[in-house]
Amino acid sequence: MPFQNKVVTLYQESKIYIIMAFKPSKYQRAVYQFIKSCKGNAVVEAVAGSGKSTTIVNAIDIIPQNKRILFLAFNRSIVAELQKKIGKKDNCDIKTLHGLGCSNMMRVFKSEVDGDKYTARFNDCVRNSVYHMTSDAFGNEAKEDWKRNILQLVDLGRVNLCKNVQELDDIAFKFQLFIVDNECDIAWNLIQWGTKNTDVIDYTDMIYLPVVLNLKMWKYDWVFIDECQDLNAAQRELFLRCVNFEYGGRFIAVGDRMQSIYGFSGADEESFNKLKSIPRTAKLPLSICYRCDRKIIESAKQYVPQIEARDNADDGIVEYNSKIADVKDGDMVLCRTTAPLVKLCIQYISNGVKAYVKGRDIGINLINMITKTKKIQIADCYAVFEKESAKILERVMKKTKCTEKEAMENEMYKSYQDKVQAIQILAEGLVTCQEVVNHIGEIFQDDNVQGICLSTIHKSKGLENDRVFVLCQEKLLLKSAMRIPWMAQQEYNLIYVLITRAKHFLGYITDFKF
Repeated sequence: MPFQNKVVTLYQESKIYIIMAFKPSKYQRAVYQFIKSCKGNAVVEAVAGSGKSTTIVNAIDIIPQNKRILFLAFNRSIVAELQKKIGKKDNCDIKTLHGLGCSNMMRVFKSEVDGDKYTARFNDCVRNSVYHMTSDAFGNEAKEDWKRNILQLVDLGRVNLCKNVQELDDIAFKFQLFIVDNECDIAWNLIQWGTKNTDVIDYTDMIYLPVVLNLKMWKYDWVFIDECQDLNAAQRELFLRCVNFEYGGRFIAVGDRMQSIYGFSGADEESFNKLKSIPRTAKLPLSICYRCDRKIIESAKQYVPQIEARDNADDGIVEYNSKIADVKDGDMVLCRTTAPLVKLCIQYISNGVKAYVKGRDIGINLINMITKTKKIQIADCYAVFEKESAKILERVMKKTKCTEKEAMENEMYKSYQDKVQAIQILAEGLVTCQEVVNHIGEIFQDDNVQGICLSTIHKSKGLENDRVFVLCQEKLLLKSAMRIPWMAQQEYNLIYVLITRAKHFLGYITDFKF
């Protein structure tokens, strides 16, 4: 019996009628054949819109009922979606990586969750002079940088499984943290303290402590993991420890190395390749994009040559001279930075057009910038922002030994300026900080489904829309990032993500001035 028909028969026996019509592509058949007849692991390189979730859900049904299966997803909403698709299966667990680690910490240590675990410990040690800078000559601004660097290093050090102070220093350089004094020593001290104090855990501890404490994990015959290109070192090690390699356990990791765009937040940009290098691990492609029409696929081929259009795909439209007036209700507008999106969103709202900026956490970040100044009037915040901008420029010039003009192209500086510009746009016509904070809450949303959706490219990952427009095309590649190979690759990856959000129409807006 042909493999394709056998898959259909399996679903007929299960009476899951919706999947009876499923006809796997040649790439999907190869994945199913590998699972059914081969040995070892597989890393499946799935292009954007290739139906990777559908592929994995169907693959699970091929595995015998006496085999234990673990499916690891990146967030709870994906877990809920997969539970609906897969249905109740006694041999299959579906969890987030953080949920997996948290349940093991609670099982062994009865841990409680407190997101302020390390911040509270750090502040307490500072008050009691346990932690302090090595010289009294540092000003208040340097002390603020010192504190911020330490807490960032505590997070980055854990997700990257740093083993000593030198590795923390290397991480600081990679992520462009400009060390003021003894931040690496103190961050390492905090990490070691956190490893010994397991009665309380924070979000990062959930994936870090089970690894460094070598907790005994539940072992599975099969472990499936999605978005494997975005795993950090701790996540990757945690999931691998659930594979029962000793008794023939196998993993299937699915992802797209060209959609790796979260290196800035600690994801290992080499995660995909590191999984491929594990012994007895095959590489399998899923190269057909079922989302995008042909002309959009042709545009994406500049970045991912192997991507293919589906059979009988429409031509679609790529328009390089689109206008703001072309954007309609329900369309999506994407931009590399936030401030232009805010400006356009307010323009829409003032004209009676429903619109919102996706990313509640972006709004929270802007609110935190305002509240941190401790000012009442928004106009008084700008002097604080200007001082912070000058500090960033100085740090960049000192660390990279560049000119002020070159420093102004640095990603850290441009990112901060983007936020300041967004706040200035949001504050137009308002007087108090509270008014601006309230306005931010109205503009930045995640659960809104009405009106025009405006989003940064980072926030659009995982989304799709019939019609997608691109704002400020000239901002797509950050010049400073292009000087560092891994950052430059992620910039090109962003463009690929942008293009492949569009199903039928992709338009580049040319009449928006910013």
